[in-house]
Amino acid sequence: MRGHSGTYKSKKGLSISSLPNMVFTFLVCLMCWYVGYDLRIGFPVTGSDSTSLIWDVFCGFLTDRNFVYLAGFSLLLLSASFIQRIHFIFMIVQGKTTLPFLLFFLLNSANPDFYPIHPGSIAIFLLIFAIFELFGSYQNPSSTGRIFNLMVSIGVGSLIWPHLLLFIPVFLIGMYQFRILNTRTFFAGILGLLTVFWFVLGWCVWKSDFTVFTNLAQCLSEIHIVFTNESRLSVWLKPLFFFFLMIVLLFHISTQESERTIRTRHFLTFIFMLGFYSFILSLLYAPVFVDFEYLFYLSVSIIASCSLSGNGIRSYLFYYLLITLLIGAYILKLWIF
Repeated sequence: MRGHSGTYKSKKGLSISSLPNMVFTFLVCLMCWYVGYDLRIGFPVTGSDSTSLIWDVFCGFLTDRNFVYLAGFSLLLLSASFIQRIHFIFMIVQGKTTLPFLLFFLLNSANPDFYPIHPGSIAIFLLIFAIFELFGSYQNPSSTGRIFNLMVSIGVGSLIWPHLLLFIPVFLIGMYQFRILNTRTFFAGILGLLTVFWFVLGWCVWKSDFTVFTNLAQCLSEIHIVFTNESRLSVWLKPLFFFFLMIVLLFHISTQESERTIRTRHFLTFIFMLGFYSFILSLLYAPVFVDFEYLFYLSVSIIASCSLSGNGIRSYLFYYLLITLLIGAYILKLWIF
């Protein structure tokens, strides 16, 4: 009994979700944000030819540096909390762990390219809500209300970041995989998407200005491949590393499939598909590479959490090795900056 108790305490003491590790991770993230704030990285926030008109208008109000950095930090914290909430409800990661929150918060805080706020910072929150609605309708073909909400959130998000519309095929595949795709749910999704753009159309007719739609089409049609866009190696090397890491970790998880339910495996498959799709799109749309990378780390954080959910010494060391690599990449990025 003593031996077993000692082993249990040892493993519990090495838990990544322990309070000391949570505090340490939060302090690392807070320090990264403070350095970004002090160096004014990403400020002032401006629009471009690859951003929506609504985002350009929104940027006009982001003139106070304190408010902008606080808003960006708060949005990241809110998104990470929402991801953690999804884990608590659907138990994607085994055990009571805060790893999804910690990893997502860490991956995005340790990247100065995300400072202080981007269209993806807002779009990802709506995308997470869409994932929540999709998971909540698992194997429930009559959940038309959830599918309607899912498409409304994507439609609203696309007004800020038009490229969010490109994720609709992934959700349709997810609906098919979760056995909820039928005529009723399909048209409920179409109705949800049209509801958003119906209001936009009414606004355009009232103003006699349809540039919102032309801008939307322009953003989606301008494809600039990263490797041919004179991009620096530092821009895509880190996402490429995490892309292969995500594949390796998913393979590691698949070897433990017997310990997971069919529903959890379906959820993880969808999360991987979402990350894979985000990574591919990030290579095709170089001007908004950062926004796709922001969404890509959503999948990385959840899959890595599943792989590191054990409290063994290897998971513990891997977590701190990851923090070390992220801090090193952060310093390198600042040196290049």
